Amino acid sequence: MFNRKFSLVLTLIFMLSGIGWASPLYAPEYTPEYTADTDSQSLPETSSHDWYVPTSLYGKPLEAARARLVTGVHEGAPVMALRLEMAAGWHSYWYFPGSAGISPAFEWSSSSQISAGEPLYLPPKRFNEPSGPTYGYDGETVIFVPFMVKDTFKKTAETALHLDFTLTLGLCKEICVPASFTFSERITRADINHSSEQIWLNEALSALPKPADDNLFVKEVLFSENVLQVSVAGVNLTQPEIFIAGRDGDFFDMPEIVSTSPNLWVFKVSATPFDGDFIGRALEFIVQEESRSISQIRHVQPKKSVYE
Repeated sequence: MFNRKFSLVLTLIFMLSGIGWASPLYAPEYTPEYTADTDSQSLPETSSHDWYVPTSLYGKPLEAARARLVTGVHEGAPVMALRLEMAAGWHSYWYFPGSAGISPAFEWSSSSQISAGEPLYLPPKRFNEPSGPTYGYDGETVIFVPFMVKDTFKKTAETALHLDFTLTLGLCKEICVPASFTFSERITRADINHSSEQIWLNEALSALPKPADDNLFVKEVLFSENVLQVSVAGVNLTQPEIFIAGRDGDFFDMPEIVSTSPNLWVFKVSATPFDGDFIGRALEFIVQEESRSISQIRHVQPKKSVYE
């Protein structure tokens, strides 16, 4: 549904051609000493494994972040979790980054023994930037990637599986730097099926958005005159927050509250579709309500006039 790699390529071309290598938005020499943001929401601790530091667009280490790989099992299938920690004041982006962000992109060509599934992301945060809202993470986050071992690989408990891949993402503070992690791990089927970090992995996975149910769901999405009207329904609603993911180039402004009740909140969102119209389009909504969050796809309907 979303061409993330294409978006990333266009973003990089724009950065290099439109802004130039000498732009003040980029700092090739900037390599701050890594200090985690202790004020952010903490994730459970893991045992000691190798941490990777990314390189910037200029090929130099960027110590504003670090990441490590955890493997285990999720819903009966192998899964890898990339734990990302960012220095205080820095943030990265969700898969739908917003008006000016850089979405994460994976390159799997070196991992010939696996077939990677669609990455899974935790609920994002909203950042107010000059060009409009963006969506992402600060402090700590995890990206989960389900995968399958290809039939051509010798599947024994002792045979080492090669996980070699690159994750490219944007890391931003006063500056925004495209950065790449290059992971190289050797694991066995026993490492996956009997992971020493499965308890940590289960706890981290529990923070993923759940499917919508009667306790929390997007009831209706209407569009008219560049405004989306989003109705969130549920039980004992106190302060739901909505995030919308569309196509590359779609713009969604800050949601504004229209009305509230314990069972229904209505928001309006100024929105500009990349292709000219949202009517009939499928959008993904993440709704965060206190400690619970849901993910739901809803098709946009036209908003009828009061005279119809």
